[in-house]
Amino acid sequence: MFGLVSVVGIVGLVATAAMVAAMLYLVWLSMGDGTHAASPDTDETPELDDGEEDRDPELTDGNTA
Repeated sequence: MFGLVSVVGIVGLVATAAMVAAMLYLVWLSMGDGTHAASPDTDETPELDDGEEDRDPELTDGNTA
């Protein structure tokens, strides 16, 4: 029984180490990528609408919508 637990523990340790190494590799690959970099000086940012045309007028006589 002790031999089986040892084998399962070693396999689990190796699998965990491989997953950590894979995640660190993916982070390392993305470090030089400018996909998520901030770029405030570009003209690709959409203008935000304040939504004044879509607002309903406020009710003043106490009725609810």
